[in-house]
Amino acid sequence: MTPAAGGDAGRREEETRAVAAEVFQRFGTAFADARRAGGRTNVTWIGGGVVVRVAGTPGATDLRREAALAAVLPPQAGYPRVLGSGTTRGREWMVTAEIPAENLDDAWASLDWDRRIEAVRQLWARARAVHGTDPAAAAPLARPRNPFYAQHPGEAAAGLARLHAAGVLTRAEHDRLGTLLDRFWAALPDAARVLNHGDFSPVNALWDGSRVVSLLDFEFAVLAPVHLDLNELVKIAFAPVEPGVTLTEGDAKGRRRLQEAVTGLAGPFLRTPADIDLLLGHAVQLETWGLEREWAKPGREGFRDWEPYRLLTAWAHTDGGHYAPLLGALR
Repeated sequence: MTPAAGGDAGRREEETRAVAAEVFQRFGTAFADARRAGGRTNVTWIGGGVVVRVAGTPGATDLRREAALAAVLPPQAGYPRVLGSGTTRGREWMVTAEIPAENLDDAWASLDWDRRIEAVRQLWARARAVHGTDPAAAAPLARPRNPFYAQHPGEAAAGLARLHAAGVLTRAEHDRLGTLLDRFWAALPDAARVLNHGDFSPVNALWDGSRVVSLLDFEFAVLAPVHLDLNELVKIAFAPVEPGVTLTEGDAKGRRRLQEAVTGLAGPFLRTPADIDLLLGHAVQLETWGLEREWAKPGREGFRDWEPYRLLTAWAHTDGGHYAPLLGALR
């Protein structure tokens, strides 16, 4: 990081902290007692029974949209009670009631496979509740577009072209992935749209020690085929194991059980070739976005070990790639 970049980051941190402090004061809670939580696009603090999220950049409008969307989500989504939202010093903020639970992603390593499988079932059940939201009510409040996915074929093709031009993808890999995207765009017009979480993952869920109690962070919620969220569910079970990691016999067995459970959950949405095209098309777009994002950072020499690269090239070289066990079981 250059000194200028470090200075910009410091200023952004000061700005968000100042906004958060004002919001905590507004809700009668001492900011000094709040703890910082994770967050990629927003900055989050928790304290005094409230959760304060502040937009990471001025002018962003996702938090106000999310606060409005929360009003039409079904109770089964487990979304926290919204206490307020607004804009201070040009930055949007949102306050929700704290739910006494921990992030499911943080808890994952401590869970045995029985609890992991049950957590994933519960996580998907909450997502399915979201998918049942009235599309007409959700449409004005959902994001106009999800940045992880392309709006049109040219945008998706351009991402693959950049990776090929950078030497990340071979011509054959580029062409094969392009074919998967062509099938996706052909299937898309006939697909029903539902409200998708848009960033569905254990990272955006709360676990109270025995169950998934909440699905969080709907800033990327979008109307799209259910296969957008479905891909993230499938990825939980079928993403490749990290390089250099050898699973114990117990973990290998547990992973197979998780895959069987996810296959059962995914099966009703993968009944036709078009369904599979929608699943793989969303998957290719998400990993293309992820690979480009990682490629822009330092240390790109090890890109062949990155999960997005391994997923993309597997789809380019084999039928179904890492999702082949799922698709084979459904056939």
